Amino acid sequence: MLEFIVEFFSTPAIVIGVVALVGLLVQKKAAPEVVSGTTKTILGFLILGVGAGAIVGALDPITKMFMQAYDLQGFVPFDELVVASVAAKLGRETALILGLGFLVNVLLARLTPWKYIYLTGHMLWIHAGMWAIALNTLGLSTTAIVAIGSLIQGLYTTLFPAMAQPIMRKITGSDEIAFGHGQTLLNVVGAWIAKLFGKPGESAEEVKVSESWSFFRDMAISMSIIMLIVAIPAALFAGPEYVEQNLSGGQNFLIFALLKALGFTAGVLVLLQGVRMFIAEMVPAFRGIATKVVPGAKPALDCPVIYPYAPNSLMIGLITGTVAQVLAIALLIALRWPIPIPSMIVAFFASGSGAIFGNAVAGRRGAIFGGFFWSFAGFLLASWSMHVQLFGDLSALGAAGVGFVVPDGIAIAALIRLVGWLFGLGG
Repeated sequence: MLEFIVEFFSTPAIVIGVVALVGLLVQKKAAPEVVSGTTKTILGFLILGVGAGAIVGALDPITKMFMQAYDLQGFVPFDELVVASVAAKLGRETALILGLGFLVNVLLARLTPWKYIYLTGHMLWIHAGMWAIALNTLGLSTTAIVAIGSLIQGLYTTLFPAMAQPIMRKITGSDEIAFGHGQTLLNVVGAWIAKLFGKPGESAEEVKVSESWSFFRDMAISMSIIMLIVAIPAALFAGPEYVEQNLSGGQNFLIFALLKALGFTAGVLVLLQGVRMFIAEMVPAFRGIATKVVPGAKPALDCPVIYPYAPNSLMIGLITGTVAQVLAIALLIALRWPIPIPSMIVAFFASGSGAIFGNAVAGRRGAIFGGFFWSFAGFLLASWSMHVQLFGDLSALGAAGVGFVVPDGIAIAALIRLVGWLFGLGG
């Protein structure tokens, strides 16, 4: 039963499909509309997933070439892998927190002014695991871990989308969808700071380009050029021997780098198509939940839902996030703290979102700062959490060489440890 709960709630396409189905049934739509709406919602989300998978598949070898080229070593910031690695010891607690926490979220959305239902499945699973690990370091019983963890999960999934919603309204131009991801804290804080010096009227999405450079207006072209600038030098510095023996399976190292750079752009285009299809079906279906089960409810969704609204900002975040990671690593080397391995995946998905949030409230300057701030502050937070063993000895729990990077979970885990310390728990 616990395995079923984990599989259900950590499979976003299933959760999204059920929500769409319930929403359409509550609205008493005709059978053809129910089948069509539910199917297209799932397909849109799966297309989004295919695009995301292609992006990760392209960025992973580019990151490895980057590491080899500049001789970097450290821990891998990979939230899913941490939670999966400790499942043998804390899997039951994680599953119960995940399921019960979702019920708390629905209850709070029903009873409070914060009408947000958190539907990002893998983030629900990651945060449930983070609370289980953090509470475990306090020496609490399984019952206490599950009870407290479920309450934290429900509060988090209700309040953090509410915190991001004022900026989400600016991004999307509506109040129909909310933001549901573990990067919310740094997105919002970065945008707040950017407001101090940014110019909201100078949006990155309205940058004027000379006619001779007009091809840069095409996102597919500009993004491809940016990725080629990143991938080709990384391949050259890593060397043909390393790339062809460890990454490309014998394919010429430059051709491999070229295809990965262009494959990244292809993945982005697929992802955006999936987002458009998914949102077009999901929002009308969710109105059934909003009107009947939790009046006024809004779905809190994964970070790619905002990408179509600000593609220029997304690219700015990729660039500034990459630069920020390099500078953060230099600082961490000086501090002699654990080094998070550079991640183009973080630079795209996290700093890209941070740039979109920054642009919404502070224009181009906000986009530049928001993307930079996320990766710089995010890497410092991830390193600090390993340095102070915020989540205890992860290696002893089975998660050697990997660490958390989502800032929401790290910040709340720090609060958990502080409260535990005040009560004399956990040492």
